[in-house]
Amino acid sequence: MPFLIRESGYGWIAVGITCLVVCGCQPHKTTKSASSKTTENRIELAPSDIVAVRSGDIGQVLSANGTLRAIQQSVIRAKVAGEVVAVDAREGEHVQAGQVLARIDDSEYVARVKDRRASLEAGRAQAIFAESTRSKNEELLQKKFISSQAYDNAKSAAAVAAAQMQSLEAQLTLAEKSLNDTVVRAPISGWIAERSIQRGDKTSVDGNLFSIVDLSRLELEALVPANEIARVSPGQVFSTKIEGFSEQRFEGRVARIGPQAASGSRTITIYIEIANPNATLKSGLFAQGTLSLGRHQVKALVPLTALHSESGVSFVYAIDHDRIKRVAVVVGALSETDGMAEIVSGLDPGARIVAVNLGPLKENAPVKLNTVPVPPPAPAKAH
Repeated sequence: MPFLIRESGYGWIAVGITCLVVCGCQPHKTTKSASSKTTENRIELAPSDIVAVRSGDIGQVLSANGTLRAIQQSVIRAKVAGEVVAVDAREGEHVQAGQVLARIDDSEYVARVKDRRASLEAGRAQAIFAESTRSKNEELLQKKFISSQAYDNAKSAAAVAAAQMQSLEAQLTLAEKSLNDTVVRAPISGWIAERSIQRGDKTSVDGNLFSIVDLSRLELEALVPANEIARVSPGQVFSTKIEGFSEQRFEGRVARIGPQAASGSRTITIYIEIANPNATLKSGLFAQGTLSLGRHQVKALVPLTALHSESGVSFVYAIDHDRIKRVAVVVGALSETDGMAEIVSGLDPGARIVAVNLGPLKENAPVKLNTVPVPPPAPAKAH
């Protein structure tokens, strides 16, 4: 179609412009180059993040837990009845053996002692007289001045008087003991754990008064599976964490082993003694720890930090052809001292694994290795 364009000193100029329209042509699209590739996210690991599984020895342990109790403790009960007239000890106080803790009204017992002493004096005089009579009758019998029957009667009377005197002596001893028992004393040194009386209370024989615990030596009763008891012996070291002392570890030693297994649980009680000279630990606290069973050679070792667990299944992250592979493992002995764990199955020596806990890693993710992994140094053997 022609267009007229005016402009020029030479007049109108007709310019024919032909517009060629190609029917069916589409707008031009820009596409990516065929050489463009998607880049996978690589996991970069530092040299210290990778170790090789190795064989070696490990300090084997046996887990055990239980409640601490004082080896020496005493419940003090009233030995006589009466009114409590004084209480000289309170809960939490430290007392020495023999120290007075309380007093019970002794007026009745003082009177009883006086009565028994008077009775004994009378009985002793009677016994002396009866023995004197028997002795004289023995001389008379030898001279045939009296009959054998008369002598036997005197002899019998002397024996009865002597027996009565012994009975009266025993009664006096008992009365004196009762009088002495009105003063309540600590049978052992330790801490007052419980006080059951107040001044003015009436107490009966065997009524609870106090309980004392000696905290200088504590004992842990722990249950060990019967099939492991052959590896336990007196003197073995027990390392434990105790309730309320999460930042500290305490040591004890196996003191005794129970004589029989429980029929239902198939466990045997072991008794672990823990020294507590400063009374830092308290009776009744829960303790959980491990019993050292010595060092043993194992096929495969990995750092404890390499272990993961999900739904009760233990696993590690292995490196296979420069990619992450999650490998399920069966864990054997654990050693916090060595920082190592025995792998019973799932890994062979030489396998490369991620030694640190980096959180969940994607299966089959590529790994950028910065260096050849170096096995961790073997732990020092115990001497």
